[in-house]
Amino acid sequence: MSNDAGVSNDAGVSNDARPSMEHVLGHYTAMRTEMIGALTVALGEKQWGGSPNSPGPGRSAAGEGDPEAEAVGLVTQSFQGTYPPGEWRRAADIVTAVGLRHGFTETGTIVDRPGDIEVYGDDVYGGRYVFGMAVNTILGVSTGGHRWDQRPPDEPTTDDGGSSA
Repeated sequence: MSNDAGVSNDAGVSNDARPSMEHVLGHYTAMRTEMIGALTVALGEKQWGGSPNSPGPGRSAAGEGDPEAEAVGLVTQSFQGTYPPGEWRRAADIVTAVGLRHGFTETGTIVDRPGDIEVYGDDVYGGRYVFGMAVNTILGVSTGGHRWDQRPPDEPTTDDGGSSA
């Protein structure tokens, strides 16, 4: 496939029709904040933060046929422990409802058994959230393939402009 502006990628939506990565990251970050806020209002305050098991924000090539498209995973948010087991389905439904309002219309359950629940939502651009509880509670969000308006450097640089590697 050529690198035409109209190339489509993983979700079948042409890159011309896709918002920029900067726009998507802002939208997805706001959605994640809204999900955590809705859980807090309904089920109480928890100490959410970056998951110790999260690889951190990550970028990778995405969008078959479009070398300019990348996918980004936001830092997974988590807290130690879970909501009360009797509230797990309610918590999953709260996250799903927020996701639906943000365009994550393909939803489902990965696992729902005693001691473990995990749900997901996908959007038309290949973005996905995953919310789950077992020993701890996690909320991960990743994008589908998008082009940057201003691509960030591939490697961190030092203050003098040189590579830190």
